Amino acid sequence: MRIGIVGYGNMGSAFASALKEKTQVVVYDVDPAKIDRARQDHVATTESLEFLVWNSDAVLVAVKPKDVPSLLEDLKGLLEERLLVSIVAGLSIEKIQRTLGEKKVIRVMPNVNVLVRRGVMAFWASPQVSSEEKKAFVELFSSCGKLYEIKEDMMDSFTALAGSGPAFVFKFLHAMALSGVMEGFPYSTALSIVLDTVVGSCELLKEMGGVPEEWVLRVASPGGTTVEGIKVLEERGFVGTVMECVRQTSQKAKRLT
Repeated sequence: MRIGIVGYGNMGSAFASALKEKTQVVVYDVDPAKIDRARQDHVATTESLEFLVWNSDAVLVAVKPKDVPSLLEDLKGLLEERLLVSIVAGLSIEKIQRTLGEKKVIRVMPNVNVLVRRGVMAFWASPQVSSEEKKAFVELFSSCGKLYEIKEDMMDSFTALAGSGPAFVFKFLHAMALSGVMEGFPYSTALSIVLDTVVGSCELLKEMGGVPEEWVLRVASPGGTTVEGIKVLEERGFVGTVMECVRQTSQKAKRLT
């Protein structure tokens, strides 16, 4: 499946970097500076949207929401039987087909971890996409990370949990590193310790199974140091705060659609 990518911003370039290892990729962007950047990244480019479409089996739309209406108008009559893959936040399949007609569309919600091939991505395909095309899409895009097929009405919730999730994780990591600084470690050392702790904890949970709360009880010895810290988190409403953070983010995503 040859991929044409429209837009070479942060996410477009991340997908290009991952996908070019698996298939033919060509990039189009209206910004000459981004085209130059793509060339420096050794990605094939074109200054013609028509050329990109004609030389692709699937077109990946990675532009800003404000640029979508004009792009969809430009794509009218070009796609034919090609697949359109959209990673534009808040852009539903219905909105796309309202302009293009009943074309083959797969909507994807990725997160920034695609940059290191560890993205977490939700997708939903329109009825026009065949099972063979969906299978080819999954096989190719799995090179960018983990794919979850979810119903489109869950996209906003996924956006809050996984799309925005890395930012929440980064805030937690920063807070933990700062606590290390308060205890006397240099920030770089504290951050390294925290990163290794978090990565190791995630790997343990994945490999050993169970739910997080079970492991909290295993780590927290009776009358020990860990349970003292857990008490503070409970008193300050840590779990409820995180849940409300995700809920408010989800509500914001719904207002954008």
